[in-house]
Amino acid sequence: MLNKVIIYRQSSVVYGFAYVKGQLSYVTQDYDGFASEAVFNAKIIKVNHAERSAFIEYATGQSGFVNLGKNSKLQDGTNLMVQLTWAGDEIKQPKFRTSVQLVGKYAVATLSNQASVDCSRSPIHNRDALSQAMLCYPAKWTLRSSVKQLSDIEPVMLEVEHIGGQLNKLETLSKNGELIAGVPNYLKLLRSLPLAPECLIISNDKLVDEQLLDLQDCWLLDAIEYNPRLNMESELAAYQELVASSSHNLANGAGLEIHCLSGINLIDINSDKAKLGHSQLNFLVLDAIHQQICLRNLQGIILLDLLKNMTKVEQEQVLDYLKKLFKHDITNTKVLGFSHSGLCELIRQKF
Repeated sequence: MLNKVIIYRQSSVVYGFAYVKGQLSYVTQDYDGFASEAVFNAKIIKVNHAERSAFIEYATGQSGFVNLGKNSKLQDGTNLMVQLTWAGDEIKQPKFRTSVQLVGKYAVATLSNQASVDCSRSPIHNRDALSQAMLCYPAKWTLRSSVKQLSDIEPVMLEVEHIGGQLNKLETLSKNGELIAGVPNYLKLLRSLPLAPECLIISNDKLVDEQLLDLQDCWLLDAIEYNPRLNMESELAAYQELVASSSHNLANGAGLEIHCLSGINLIDINSDKAKLGHSQLNFLVLDAIHQQICLRNLQGIILLDLLKNMTKVEQEQVLDYLKKLFKHDITNTKVLGFSHSGLCELIRQKF
């Protein structure tokens, strides 16, 4: 559980530092501009019918890429509602999807012509009230596992009302450009990860503070502090030094070598100075690997070059432990298994 989150603006970048039991465990970055999960009324620039894809203009002078459905008959110049899934980088354009999904801490609403509800994660005595509230809005509603931690459904009802208001906007707005603002990564930390009682959230940015206050009752944010004089420069310098280094040494003598090759992240265990046997070492380094993935925000394909000669049983134990570690994450992480070459494969969804 997170016991402290610091949201710190430095110039045009907003950093999110999240701590578990006082130890820095997650760091996010947000840049000025559109956040992922934003919804746009975009214009199609060029359709590639063979690839079922298109280039779109989602804001004035800004273009991106979207995959289209199998039976899509859209033409150049047509307007299309899309949702930003990845903001892109210096090389690749932003990516979008045509299915719109509004994600909250407790509920997910997928835009649909017909309303439906899945309240199976909620206690039985709350399901009727939640279903009635959700069925007021045209979407496929699903409750997230976080509802199991609540003793009262009031926060869920507040969130359903908020998401429902966004759904109504999508039905009435016809302007081009951004229809619904996206979700910054620092808010995804608070949305996706469990918070300890009285988790302290500090920010030096007034707009961030206003966002937090708007979500306080719904997301049960107990302790919010605005400190315009907050100084995280030394912590930021230490973090930047960590990210710049491709090595990470563990107390048991082992080390991790972390590299990105052609967009694929490779983490290799260096066991030369380790004082433990290979089998025991593999399990002990998994926590460190998870920590480095989250701190460095590694995304996409991640390959773990663990020590060889594991039995099938040991491999299954490694996979089960990795799934447990990534059960609560800011994004969706899939543990795929071991390849024929012995590499453990993960895919951490870009955000």
